[in-house]
Amino acid sequence: MGWKDIFRRREKDQVPEPEPVPAQEEPEQAPAEPEPGPDFTDVDLAGALALADQGTLAPLYMMPLRFGGEKTDRNRLWVPPAAVALKRRCDDMIEDLLRQEKVNGYECRPEYLGKSFVPVSVTVIAKMDGEPVFTECIRIWGKEG
Repeated sequence: MGWKDIFRRREKDQVPEPEPVPAQEEPEQAPAEPEPGPDFTDVDLAGALALADQGTLAPLYMMPLRFGGEKTDRNRLWVPPAAVALKRRCDDMIEDLLRQEKVNGYECRPEYLGKSFVPVSVTVIAKMDGEPVFTECIRIWGKEG
C-alpha cells in the first residue's frame, strides 16, 4: 500500500483532520545574560594549589607528556579541567598532523592577566619549518575581546 492508497483510505474513512491549535503568544523576554565565568584574578600559586585540591583546577602541560614534555613546574599550568580537555583535543589533532608529516614544531603560549597564576588563555600552535599550520586559542577566564 502506497502513500496515495493511505490518503484515499483516510478520505473514505472520513477521519477528521485535527483542528489546529491556536498559537499562544509568549511574552517578549530580554535575552538572558550569559552566566559569568570564573574569576581567577587574585589566584596566586598557593591559591591555585588549593583550587586543584578541590578539583576546580587541574594540571595542563604546555608541552604534552606524549610529545616529550616533562612533569615539571616550568611545563605545568593550573587551569579548569574543561581547558585541559580542550587542549587534549588540540593535541590529538596535532598528533594526527605529526603522523602525516604535516608539522614538525609545537608551541604553547599562555597569556596572563595581572598577577593571576591562572592564564586567561592558552594558544597552541603547530608549525611546519617554523610556519604556523594549526593555531587554536583556548579561552580560560576573563572577558573575551
